[in-house]
Amino acid sequence: MLLASAVVLVVLCAGLVVLAVRWFRDADQALLAGERSVRRQRAWATERRVYLESRTRIADGVQVGTEAVAFGSAIARVGHTAAARIPFGLFRAIPMTRARAERIQAVHDEKSAQMYAAIDSVSARIAEGVRRRLTGADGAPRQLTARDEEDLLEVEFEVHDEVEPG
Repeated sequence: MLLASAVVLVVLCAGLVVLAVRWFRDADQALLAGERSVRRQRAWATERRVYLESRTRIADGVQVGTEAVAFGSAIARVGHTAAARIPFGLFRAIPMTRARAERIQAVHDEKSAQMYAAIDSVSARIAEGVRRRLTGADGAPRQLTARDEEDLLEVEFEVHDEVEPG
């Protein structure tokens, strides 16, 4: 009888060891899966940050291009105005063509101002549209989300004591 009790006790201990090993293996696999998910989430976050920074750099480059166009437009405007004053000045110096030259120069100056304003406006609108398309309406980079991944880094964990303090 003592031998039977010992055998039952050994079998029971072996069964408990097998259960403990299975629980440990399952917990270990769950821990590894969690670590992999966290690594994937961190890689995704890093990739997202790099991607958004590159879009912001592109938008900044477009802004620099827009400023270059505005600078070129301002230089062309000054050169155009200076070049146009020469023939209009000559025609205004002749008494018979003075009135007509003043009217033509007024129309010319108005149309050239409209043209340069249109160039600046179109350039600025293109830059604004590109920036909004690349970074969002408020100028801050748009947030991207992983398709099949839950954001593990934003999950809050709660710890519960199973033993009540006594």
